[in-house]
Formats: sequence, C-alpha cells, structure tokens
Amino acid sequence: MGEYLNLTIIRAVVRRDLRMYFSNPSGYVFITLFIFLSAAAAFWQNQFFLNNLANLDQLSRWFPYLLMFFVPALTMAVWAEERKQGTDELLLTLPARDIEIVLGKYLAALGVYTASVVLSLSHAFVLLFLGRPDLGLMFGNYLGYWLLGAALIAVGMLGSLLTTNATIAFILGAVFCAALVGMESTLGLFNDSLARLVTPLSVGGYFEDFSRGVVSLSGLYYFLAVIGVFLFLNVRLIGHRHWPSTTDAMPMWGHQALRALAIVVAVVSVGAIVTRANLRLDVTAERLHSLSGETRRLLGELTTDRPVFIQAYVSPTVPEQLVQTRETVLGLLREIDAAGGAKVQVRIEATEPFTAAARNARETFGITPQRISELGGGRAGFTDVFLGLAFTCGAEEQVIRFFDRGLPAEYEIARTIRVVSGTDRQRVGVVNSAIRLFGGFDFQTMQSSPAWSVVEELRKQYDVVEITPTGPITEDLDGLVVVLPSSLAQEEMDRVEAFVTLGNPTLMLVDPIPTLDLSLSPAEEPGANRNPFMQQGQPPPTPKGDVQAMLSRLGVAWDSGQIVWDAYNPHPDLAHLPPEVVFVGEGNEGEMSFNRDHNASKALQELVTLYPGHLRQAVGSNYDFQPLVSSGRVSGTFQYFQMVQRGFFGAQLNQNLRHQPDSVEYVLAAHVKSSVSASDRDAAATAGGDTGDTTGELDVLAPDSVNLIVIADVDFISEQFFQIRRIGAGNLNFDNVTFFLNAIDVLVGDESFIALRNRRVQHRTLARVESQTRSFVEQRASEEAQAENGAEQALAEAQGRLDQRVAEVQNRGDLDAQAKEIMARNLQEVENRRFEVLKANIESEKEATIQGSMETMESEIRRIQSSIRMLAVLLPPIPVFALGVMIFVRRQRREREGAVAAHRIKG
Repeated sequence: MGEYLNLTIIRAVVRRDLRMYFSNPSGYVFITLFIFLSAAAAFWQNQFFLNNLANLDQLSRWFPYLLMFFVPALTMAVWAEERKQGTDELLLTLPARDIEIVLGKYLAALGVYTASVVLSLSHAFVLLFLGRPDLGLMFGNYLGYWLLGAALIAVGMLGSLLTTNATIAFILGAVFCAALVGMESTLGLFNDSLARLVTPLSVGGYFEDFSRGVVSLSGLYYFLAVIGVFLFLNVRLIGHRHWPSTTDAMPMWGHQALRALAIVVAVVSVGAIVTRANLRLDVTAERLHSLSGETRRLLGELTTDRPVFIQAYVSPTVPEQLVQTRETVLGLLREIDAAGGAKVQVRIEATEPFTAAARNARETFGITPQRISELGGGRAGFTDVFLGLAFTCGAEEQVIRFFDRGLPAEYEIARTIRVVSGTDRQRVGVVNSAIRLFGGFDFQTMQSSPAWSVVEELRKQYDVVEITPTGPITEDLDGLVVVLPSSLAQEEMDRVEAFVTLGNPTLMLVDPIPTLDLSLSPAEEPGANRNPFMQQGQPPPTPKGDVQAMLSRLGVAWDSGQIVWDAYNPHPDLAHLPPEVVFVGEGNEGEMSFNRDHNASKALQELVTLYPGHLRQAVGSNYDFQPLVSSGRVSGTFQYFQMVQRGFFGAQLNQNLRHQPDSVEYVLAAHVKSSVSASDRDAAATAGGDTGDTTGELDVLAPDSVNLIVIADVDFISEQFFQIRRIGAGNLNFDNVTFFLNAIDVLVGDESFIALRNRRVQHRTLARVESQTRSFVEQRASEEAQAENGAEQALAEAQGRLDQRVAEVQNRGDLDAQAKEIMARNLQEVENRRFEVLKANIESEKEATIQGSMETMESEIRRIQSSIRMLAVLLPPIPVFALGVMIFVRRQRREREGAVAAHRIKG
C-alpha cells in the first residue's frame, strides 16, 4: 500500500487531528455524553427489566438513531472548521494527494469514535455484574456498533465538506445519516412495496444481524461499501478545485456524477451477489441463531417453483415469560429467510390488537391473540399477545396459532415447513384400545371426549391411521403404536403380536396402574368401570388377553402387578408428591438413568412417570434387550393390591405405604430387536439350504424379526404433560413428549428431527436481579400465607367460641328441651351476626396485610431497579468526565503561566 499511498502523510494528519481533539476538554465532554446516552438507552428503559435478558437489545434498538446525532456532531468540524479558519489551504497544499488527506481525516474521526465505543464497554461490565451475558453476543453487538459508526462517519464527512458553517454541516450530516438509517421505516409509512425495494440500501437489516450476534458477509460488505463509496465522494468533491469548467461533451460535475453513479451501481450489483452467497456466522456462545444441519438440508430440498411462504404475526412487546420465545422464533425466521433464498419467503408483521394486521391474521389464518398474565414490578395484569405463524405452499396451509413458551422453536418450524411443502409422510397406525386416544362418545359416562394431544402431535409429522384389531392388521404402515395392550381381547392381542413378529416397528405402552382410570389396570377384571345400574340386559365384557405371555414371547418380562417407586425428587415445590411419581434424571444415583448410546434417549434430561411398571429381558429370549430409561438406586416396588384399596366408592390409591428401598435399578423403557441382522439371517438360510436343514439354525438365531420399544407407563403421555410442555412451567422441563416422539422416529427410521427436538436454546438472564427480587417475592408469599393462616385461625377460634356457647345452653339441666332450642336459636342468631362482623373484619385485615405486602414488594423491586439504573447510567461516564476536567484544569494552568510569562517579557 505504501507504493500507492504516502502513509507518512496519513499518519501526520491523523496525529494532528487526534491531538487537537483530545487536547480540548470539549472532546472528553463529547465522549462522556455518548457514554451517558448509550447507557441510558441500554438500562434506563423499563423493557430492560421486563425482558430480564443480559444483553444490549435496548441499546441496539436505539443505537442507529443515537448515531444520527452523534456522528454529525463528530464530523461537522472535520472540513467546515478547517475552511472557517483557513487551514484547509494549508492541508491541500501539502505534497499529498487528495485521497491521503481524506483518509487521514477519516481515520482521525474513526479513532475518536473507536475510543468512545471502547469506553462504552462499561455496558458489558454492567451486564457481567447483573448476570452472565453471552460474550459472543457482546462481540457481535460491538462489532456492529463500530461498523455502523465507521460507515456513518464517512457519510457525515460529506455533509461537512459541503459548507463552511459547522451548524449547517451538522444538519446536512444528520440528514444524510438519517437517509440511510430511517429510509426503510419512513417509506414504509407510505408504501410497503417501496419500503421493501429500498431495504437493501438501508442499514437496518444489516445492523440487526450484528445486534443478534450474527456476523454476515453481506453485512460486512455493506458497511465497507458505504465507507468506500462516501470516501470516494469526499475525494471527488475535494478535487473539484482541479476541475476545468467544461469538458468536450459536458460539465465536469456531470462527468463526475456519472462516475459516482457507475460506482454505486457496481457496488450494489456486487452486494447482490454477496447476499446470495449467504455466508453467516453465529458468534453467540449459546448458538442462538444457528440452524441445524437438518434444517439446512430441509431448506435445500425445497424447490423454487414451489416456495414456502411464512407469515409471522408477532406482538412488538410481550410479557417477560414470552420474551425468550419471541426472540428465538424471530431469530430463527430471519435465519431461515436468509438460508432459504427464493425457496422460502418470510414476512414478519408487528401485530397489535385492533389493527389491520390483526384482522388479516384472524380472517385469513384464524390466528387470534392469547390473553397472557403479565407480572411487572409486582403488579399483575393481562395483555393480548400475538405469536402465530402461518405456512403456505401452493394449496397447502399449516398454522401455528400461538407459539407457546415450552415448544422447541426450530423443531416446530422445520417440521411444519416439511409438512406444508408436500414431502411424503410416513404412515403410523394407532391401535384403538380402551384408552380411546382418538376420543369419541363414552356410553358409560354418556359424554364425548376429544382426541388426545399425543394423536394431534403425531399428525403434525405422520399420516396417522386408526387401527381396530378386530381382524388382521393389513394396512401398509411404517409403524404401530399400541397403548395399554392389556385391555385388548386375546384375539386382538394375537393380531398385534403377529404384526410385531413380522418385523414391523412397534411402540407399546403398558401400565400396571393407569391413573386416569384405575379400572383399566391389568389386575382388574374386565368391565370394572361399568355402571352397575346399567349392566342389566348387556352382554358380559370380553375377557382380557394374556399380555404378559405376549410380551414374554416378544422378549420382555413384565409383571403387570408390580409398581415402581423412587425416592428421587429434584423439585422441592413438588415434594408433596408420592414416591410412585417417579422422576428420572442424572441426579437419581443410577448408573444409567438414560441410555446415552440410543438416539431415542441419549439427549433426555428429565422424565416423569406415574405409578410405572418395570421391564426385564425374558428368560431364554434371543432378542437384544436395550434398557432406555431406568430408575435410581433408592427405589423399590409394591404389588398392585398393596397400592390399591377397595372401598364403597371403588378402587383408591393407598398413600400410607412404608417405602423400603431394595437398591435395584428398574428398567422403565426398553428397545427389543432381533439379535441378528437381515444379512445374517439370509446367510443362515443359505447354509441351511445347502445342508438340507432349513429350520434349526434359523430358530437358534432368532425365531422372528422384532423391532419393538416398550414403555412401562401410559400416563407419561397424558394431557397434563402436554400442557406443561406448552406453557413451559418454571423448571418443569420434562422430556416426556420428546421421548415418545423420539421413540417413534427411531422405530420408523426417520431420525431427522430428533436433534432438533432435543435442542434447548437458553438465553442468559439477569441472575443478580432475579436473586434480589426473589427474596422479596418469597417474603411476600410468606406474609400472605401468614395472613391466610392467621385469618383461618381467628375464624376457627370465633367459631369455637360460638359452638361452646351453644353447647353450654344445651348442657343446662334447669331448662326443658323446647326452652333450650329457643335459647340456642336466639344465641346462634346473635352470635352469628357477631361472627359475620368479626369475619368481615378479619378478611379486611387479611386483605390489607396482603395488599401491604404486595406494595412493599413492588416498592422494593422498584428500588432495586432504580438503583441499578442510576449506577449503570451515572458511573461509566465519570472516569472520562474526570479526565476531561483534568485536561481543562491543566490547559487553564498553562494558559495562565503563559500569560504571566508574556506579561513579564513585556514588563
């Protein structure tokens, strides 16, 4: 570069301008103001605490607008002040080219801005104090801040070059910067099509990538291109003093304008090519915006002649519990839009109630807002939230009406894209047993019931077929689900067994105690749930088949009368649950809680089963038996009739059993497969044919081909676990639904979504704020509980006094029965009135105590937030401001010393 540019000149100009800037206290005040305003944008807004995220999202939202005024203030004197003081002639008569002078000026201004950005790293230290921010995200944010400022400085210099007045230079610079920053949003107020047309020229989309922690090649190119183009314009305008008045064909300004236009067209064209390259790097530590390989493969399989359109209707602000979900969904949609190119078109609508977007969402796709409770600053309320996605491809349409907090975002989006794009789906049959997974009308209760959520979940990925095993199962199925086979008749059970032994993938759920209906337990007689008053004239119930014998032939030993319990419970708030609610996790001291070598269970973290059974390999079985899920060491079993008590109102669970652990790890789920592969069986068949023995060797290897997963609990896929999964309740991140769907995928050989389903995106939160506010929340809950208990105790005492007075009257021997009754009635009326007054007073005191507790908690939380705001905004600028004061004092002292010296010389 030294051959083309005189680096000595450039360095001299840079040093000159930097010395002028940092020797002047106004420069430090300027940097102080930048740090102060950026800190206010980052931490002063209520949304920072409502979101509860350890990031700089609030600053990133306002940063371009902050630079619209900061950069013109920085660049207004670059050329205008030089012209005003006449020093521009000194610069332009140096033995240097115009580009060297421009680069020197630019690098000096960039140096000042870089110092400001580096000093604003105090914001990251504030986040480190408040929580554990994602340092990769911080890197992406600050890289975006620096690039945006570097680009706008070149723009602002152009405004300074057009005038000799610093104020006018500031206004021109602000207008030029605003054109790049607000072009898209401003035009969007008048015409959406025009706004989309100028989107590639606006800084918004490119800067937004960096604010989310994504470093994109298109973003880097855009900012470098803006710098290059506007520096070129600066050089051209400085060189206008050398322009002749005319050329042969046109004025020189016209010639230069054409050159500039040609360069802009070339830069935009190269930018379009770079954008199509779609090179992006997710620098966040949590990989918040990285698409998995399966999602990218799915997008690659789409065709441009059948693009997928994704319409997202999302509220601009959401309650705290949905902030992470909203950010994750929007981030994934933007990455899918970038990776899909012309194959996927994503449009995100900021949707609020009673707007045109809300009406379109409701009328076109049936997407309506959900009423979500909102807790902020100790106040409770409700807000209507839009978080729905509509997928269309040709005539196909799929809608996610609301993206619940607990749903795995990338999995749901990728699966819906595959379904709507028309990819062939595999067929899974579900046996219709006594559980009634498909819903229907129950003649025992005379009520209709909806289909289970598990069926609806399967339908999102597979073509689900209802199977009634009254005849041979001849449907062309890729897999079969059998829930509670113990409720089937023997003939039906034989048909299921025949289907399994043909090697058809099968998922079987057995249960010693289905808590949703104890009468369906294998130990109960058939028809135990029938209404005894409706049995007259009805045929006797069909006897149940021998499920234990069937499973034994399939390689699984299951005692249908044994229930497993486990003392492990990692949730203190669920300590009231009996040990028969078995929590499976790494903390249960088991050697292999989850089989980490099996795709269905290797990524599981916590599973819950209700009164499960246990499985073993059948004696003499030739099948491979792989445990998938096991209990811990502090566990044991009970027999069915120990656990279930008979009473007038039917069977009830015994909650008073004594639990003695036996240190056995019980298998709760297992995968049973043939012990030989198909090639081995073919080789054995060939060998048998050569020797004339076509049966013996095959029987030794494996009597049948089996691919079966057995889970010893039905309740683990009941509605409550789907509801817990949807709402993402606190720390109840159970993998029940994930394990069930993983098992199906493994059996049918479609494991493409397992990694997506297992993925859990975790945003970093303000841990210190959470810990400080948690104590006040707990204190409020404790005070409310005390108030409730005190009120109940006072009412109980008052009721006791009333009962005692009545008893005294009843025990008097000097009164006859009629007189006692009259006196007791009068006494009750009087005391009841007193009791009601006392009760009202007690309730009023209780409500006042609870209200006071809430107000105290709210004020304390506000005090914490205010303290954080004050410290985060006021402390970071202090060092720079103090340095500016020191420079000012030093400069004043030198001026006084110089004045004194000059006075002495004159004297």
